[in-house]
Amino acid sequence: MKVSMNGLRRNISGDAQELRDVATSIVNDDWYDKADLVQAVNAIIQHSNVLNCIYSSNDPDFTDMSDLEVKLLDEENA
Repeated sequence: MKVSMNGLRRNISGDAQELRDVATSIVNDDWYDKADLVQAVNAIIQHSNVLNCIYSSNDPDFTDMSDLEVKLLDEENA
């Protein structure tokens, strides 16, 4: 299996920036949409879950951590 770690890291960084932007709006008491917050949180959760499923059976420091799956944030049940 070939995985683009650069792509995953780039996506997570972009997701973190988006979450930071939404959080900044909240901290500054600016207007924000709850759906934007849910979307930003879920993007990071999804990429984290993917990253935790990538492993190498030949490397004891790179094990399958898929058991750490985080459930997505549901706006209506948060």
